[in-house]
Amino acid sequence: MATRDALSAKEASCNSPEDWAALAQEALMEPADAEYAKKLVDDIAGDCQFTKDLVAIATVYKALGDDTQAAELMQQAEDYCMSGEEQIALAEGKFKVLNDKAGAVTAYEQALKEIANVAPLLELAKTMLAVIGDKEFAKKIYAKAEAKAETVAARAAEYVKLAQAAAADLGDAGYLGELYERAAAKLSTPADLLLLANSMNDPARAKPLYTKVLESSGDVQSLAKLLEAAQAAKDEGFVKLILEKMAGLATTTPELLSLTDGFMAVGDKANASKTLDAAEDKVTSADEMQKVVDATARHFAEDSPRLERGKQKLEKRIANQARYVEFQTLENALSSVKATLHLAERVAVELADPFYAAKLLDRAEKMLAEEPFQFSRTQPLIVAVDKHTDDTAWLTRLLDESAAKTTDFIWFKEVAHTAAHLSHHPELGLEKARAYLKDWEARLKACNASVYDFTKLAQAVIADLGDTVWGTALLNDARASAKDHYALAHIGHLTALVGDAAGAEALYLQAAAKCITGDAALQLVDRLKSYELSEAQLRKIYEACGQAQVTPADKLRWVEGITECFRDKAWAAQAYSEIDGQFTGADKIRFHQSRMSRVGDEFYPYRRHAA
Repeated sequence: MATRDALSAKEASCNSPEDWAALAQEALMEPADAEYAKKLVDDIAGDCQFTKDLVAIATVYKALGDDTQAAELMQQAEDYCMSGEEQIALAEGKFKVLNDKAGAVTAYEQALKEIANVAPLLELAKTMLAVIGDKEFAKKIYAKAEAKAETVAARAAEYVKLAQAAAADLGDAGYLGELYERAAAKLSTPADLLLLANSMNDPARAKPLYTKVLESSGDVQSLAKLLEAAQAAKDEGFVKLILEKMAGLATTTPELLSLTDGFMAVGDKANASKTLDAAEDKVTSADEMQKVVDATARHFAEDSPRLERGKQKLEKRIANQARYVEFQTLENALSSVKATLHLAERVAVELADPFYAAKLLDRAEKMLAEEPFQFSRTQPLIVAVDKHTDDTAWLTRLLDESAAKTTDFIWFKEVAHTAAHLSHHPELGLEKARAYLKDWEARLKACNASVYDFTKLAQAVIADLGDTVWGTALLNDARASAKDHYALAHIGHLTALVGDAAGAEALYLQAAAKCITGDAALQLVDRLKSYELSEAQLRKIYEACGQAQVTPADKLRWVEGITECFRDKAWAAQAYSEIDGQFTGADKIRFHQSRMSRVGDEFYPYRRHAA
């Protein structure tokens, strides 16, 4: 129970109209002091300039029973309303102060138009439901949020946020089910599907998604998360299916020992024996060998030959452990991807232990996964996996993931280049590089790609695949949309590089035909000089440029270019003579000044005689 004295003490902490409105609302609590509350809002009402503040003050006047003043302030709030956030505040005021649900809906609709991102859209739906409880309008907001979620990189997470918001705020099980179905149809990666399935809290509904994750997952890490979900649901049959697939993908002793325990937990001793054998084969340290021996004693104590074999291997490992200890000391100090890759190189060369090297490369990959993706950092890992392992599935996954994560061609072509130049798996690399570049070509043809998009792709195809037929076809695609001499000259140069001299010259002449100004003709010749064309070719192309000139001024600039680019006064003098009659007045004076300065007075014999 706050007295006026107690409330007055809080005035010093009021920094905004909202603060004063909150203090006034507190004054209206029992025992209510309406006189003090009115004084507070009267003093601040004239200073309000923002919709949110005006609504807050109007709410107090409504509580005081002054509907006229409340309505006036709400009108000001509407007049000042500029943003989506202010429309939300206006809507709440329309409903609570004016009891105008239709007006509130109109304001919410305006806010919906102005809000674009998922999080604020979900907040809009939550607020709207709390104020007017219009579930159909909430679905309209969710529809926009769903459409936005489709366009972002982390769309699975956005779908989950949307579903959680709908579950908490809407309470419509049917709509929630439809939302999950739509999201599931639009997601494809195991990680996305698993994230969506785990958010459902409904094992029966999630099971089809879990099955899809199982079918599409190609690495132990993704399946390990799926295994946790299946174990939590106590679905023993599904757990077995996951373990079996993981067994085909696991490559390290710790992974295989974990699977051995998993198979034993569901009573599958046959598969447990297979994964234990595989774990033994991939041991990289005495510690791992000790764990294999312990697992054998724990699960197969009755198998004396197996247990004895493991103990002997352990003794040998310990006897030759000095070098391993040295390298493991270095391993324990690793803190960067670069250092980890360097140590993997040393292990492969000095210990000739591919399993230990692969373990270090796997560690490097995990370190990379904790950082934002950059192909320049992933590329050395791909090269190392190619060089030090024969794990083509791992190599393929690294390449595929890099291609999928790279959105600009500058780095995309580096992915293809790396694949095309794999030293130990060249056939796989060329196959993947071709597939990536084919995919990029399809993307270009599906959008409004530029001339240079096609020429860049053509250069990559020719340089990395040596496929001049495909490269030439891409250059033809580029030529079809080339509209200026820059593009045509560039395509001509690339055509020359693939050995088609006649085709290149035809393109250079097409470029010349586009040079309708003298300056353009000079620009073209300068570019062609950088391509190291012969003098004869340059002259032929420059002559073609001259045929394209339209105005006398451009023809004069073209003639001047003869002296600038070729230093041929005889040719220039002849060209001046051919255009002499096209100038009058001031232009005629400009023409004679140009000819005099460019070709000399030896072409004006009457001047020489006069002298």
